[in-house]
Amino acid sequence: MKVKILFVLVLVFFLSGLAFADDIKGYMIPEYYMVGSHHSGEEGIEGQHGFWLRRIYFGYNTSLGSGWSARVRFEMNSPAYGEGKIEPFIKNAHLKKKLGGGANLLMGIIDPPSFDKIEKFWGLRFIEKTAPDFFNFASSRDFGIALDGKSKGGLVYTLMYGNFSSNKSEDNKGKAFYGRLGWEAKTAYVEANGHFAKDNGKDITYLTAFGGMKGGWGRFGLGYHYKSEKPEGDESKSSGIISGFAVVKIGKKSELFARYDHFTDPNFKDIGGYVPIPANLYDARYLMAGLNFKVHKLIQVSPNVRYVFYGGENAPDGDFYFTLTAKIDFKTGIGKK
Repeated sequence: MKVKILFVLVLVFFLSGLAFADDIKGYMIPEYYMVGSHHSGEEGIEGQHGFWLRRIYFGYNTSLGSGWSARVRFEMNSPAYGEGKIEPFIKNAHLKKKLGGGANLLMGIIDPPSFDKIEKFWGLRFIEKTAPDFFNFASSRDFGIALDGKSKGGLVYTLMYGNFSSNKSEDNKGKAFYGRLGWEAKTAYVEANGHFAKDNGKDITYLTAFGGMKGGWGRFGLGYHYKSEKPEGDESKSSGIISGFAVVKIGKKSELFARYDHFTDPNFKDIGGYVPIPANLYDARYLMAGLNFKVHKLIQVSPNVRYVFYGGENAPDGDFYFTLTAKIDFKTGIGKK
């Protein structure tokens, strides 16, 4: 309820102060989905189909002068395969200071360096999250402070200290240290990143290595993502993902894409949401492919399919999905010349 009240107050503030706003923007992802087959069978979600709004983002960015800026962003999601209302929550809320030399200081609810740049390289976040995000190896947000930058030679770096509570309130004594080192050029990007954290008695280690190339023809990337959890007084458990993708341009406004995520071990917990996977019991291989069309400068449409293969003893049959996904951007440049 408090979040709803805050959301309404922010909207009122926006509407009453549009003349002073720097940037109001966001996007929504309407989708038609069809579950062709699923390991849960007819008593589960097999055969289910329909429309939903997978996500809606609404953000406000403002320049405070002297290199300072601020951002507030809300997210809303449809409840997957269940009844419920679309509820808003805070996705970003941070203050930023440009330090010069390509460096920035960020404070608040921000993106850790776990996969944010990999996500931009993938470029199709509205269709699917990157592998470490999708399989819950790392969170897309944390409350903390970070030094982030890029040199003229293309060196990319990030150091961050955070709560390790995503965009939620802090609930334990554990904290996280994040780091990233990479290199970015016009046609290539490579990086290594990781974090070390303590969370409710667990020691958590996350490591990623990624490399990719891009050009007028499209882009491709390959990464390995590793995570281990060690409860106090117990043995550690680890898992890994090999993820590769290719996006090929087939026209000025269209592209063909494919991605394959391969588990090396069962995950720490099941994957829920829009593609439910019993990942804590079986090795999962996630294959997706489709087309993406830009029908307007602010509208994209993608027919795509996803298939989940399972490995391991007594593994269930695979899951097949068809989705027609759209992305509709909205923005305003009020206050800008």
